[in-house]
Amino acid sequence: MLHYKDSKEYFIQRVILAQGQVIDLVCFNENESVDSVIEEIMTELQRKKIELQTCPLCKSSLVYPVERYQMNDMEWKVLMLCPNCLCKRELVVDRETVRELLKNARLGRESIMKELDNMQKKNMEEEADKFITALQKDHILPIDF
Repeated sequence: MLHYKDSKEYFIQRVILAQGQVIDLVCFNENESVDSVIEEIMTELQRKKIELQTCPLCKSSLVYPVERYQMNDMEWKVLMLCPNCLCKRELVVDRETVRELLKNARLGRESIMKELDNMQKKNMEEEADKFITALQKDHILPIDF
């Protein structure tokens, strides 16, 4: 954190967040707790991130981006879709938020594909076990083929 004394009426406190974002806080009271202001900002940023991926209608947390395009150097328009109620909404967000949304969507897709693979293997093992049991008990006849 950098501390600049600009005048006796106020001072500017520069805060660099973990994501590389820079925030300049204008403080009018030296006794004011800058740490509490920073904590409020971080809480609000976290709330907004959660809000982006929560459906406003059904409150599902599975909302994901389906389309995006860059509006200018700083802003992206993102179309978000809720898979539960099919609610669509457009958001204007910064580049870092787009990256995070895409990363979360990729991780969710990878998790689903891994679970699908596990289910397919389990089903195949169960089918093979049933077939072996049927063969051993002579329940399969030539007419079955």
